[in-house]
Amino acid sequence: MIDQCVILLGGLGTRLGAVGKATPKPLLEVGGTPFVEVLISEARRRGFRRFILLAGHKSERVEAFLAEREIERRFDCRVELSIEPTPFGTGGALVNALPLLDEEFLLLNGDTWFDFNWRDLVARARRDGATAALSLRHVVRPDRYETVERLGDRVARIHPRGRDLETATINGGVYYLTRRALQGLGCPSSLEADLLPALVSRGGLRGYDYSGFFIDIGLPETLAAADSLVPRQRKRPAVFLDRDGVLNIDHGYTHKPEQFEWVLGARETVKTFNDAGYFVFVVTNQAGVAKGHYDEAAIAVLHGWMAEQLADFGAAIDDWRYCPFHPEGTVEAYRQTHEWRKPGSGMIDDLLLHWPVKREGSFLIGDKDSDIRAAEAAGIPGHLFRGGDLMAFIDELGLGANSTQHEAV
Repeated sequence: MIDQCVILLGGLGTRLGAVGKATPKPLLEVGGTPFVEVLISEARRRGFRRFILLAGHKSERVEAFLAEREIERRFDCRVELSIEPTPFGTGGALVNALPLLDEEFLLLNGDTWFDFNWRDLVARARRDGATAALSLRHVVRPDRYETVERLGDRVARIHPRGRDLETATINGGVYYLTRRALQGLGCPSSLEADLLPALVSRGGLRGYDYSGFFIDIGLPETLAAADSLVPRQRKRPAVFLDRDGVLNIDHGYTHKPEQFEWVLGARETVKTFNDAGYFVFVVTNQAGVAKGHYDEAAIAVLHGWMAEQLADFGAAIDDWRYCPFHPEGTVEAYRQTHEWRKPGSGMIDDLLLHWPVKREGSFLIGDKDSDIRAAEAAGIPGHLFRGGDLMAFIDELGLGANSTQHEAV
């Protein structure tokens, strides 16, 4: 499972004037949050937990940001800095960071947010055996961006900025990259002017279309627009999924990967909601802990294994909640009635507290009456799944319609 995310922070921000000179663009606040923190949050919820920040201009501000915002603690992640002693360019910044880079990683432009299923990009690129891959976005008035021409999924040409076009396909600033893609790249060098054209000439660059929300904070007017648009876009509906009986066949106290059997259509369902822009959460009673069948560490291992399986499929669970308590437990520490245990709504309520969930359009899927009662207690609809093909069940109910806003700024 690829869990390394690299973010480019070194731009000088000249188009932003005095604001960009004083602070690296990605550290500028949108809706009260540093823009790069939005990117870290978006990557983290998709299962990326190791970050490399490629810093140059005002790198001391980046160090202060990490400490003051307690990024590693709050996001349960690891962050490393790669600092250019002199400006190396976007390509040179990657060369400078080579000792820290995995064989495969996700790369983000630090001044753009393209809101789509990043796991799908990685999974498609790996499935195609790509050396590198671009996320592509169709936009109107693309004069500020390089535009991309393709033959199938293979990038055939990248045109320079400033072409007088009504609409075109642009590089969306989210990349799948491999170390072998960087072979021969100099330092200093440019990602746009050196690396990508070299990959095109070798036939080694793929490009995949996505249609999610896109914003570039590189101009004063787009930075101002981001202040309201980004918080609005981050608020979205959620689907709450029970685990045993919904995602996996309920064989009774499932707690090891070798016991786990995916429900037909379960991974497709998770990916469908990822692609549509929903938050996807798991809420599961785990009385097996209270009854001494396994411990909480076993749950963590199993959920980690599930995350890897989903990542290979191009999908992700945004967050997990489980309740290890039961009033008739044999393990004293867990023998209690707890508000998180369904039909109580505690797990759902906790997720609503910690995530910017839009209640309208949110719902739960469970296989027991207690799941439905928990949803009702939390004030969201619940749908009872009685087994079979989960994706067919979703289609029959007409759930999973795209919830994202498709603005481009």
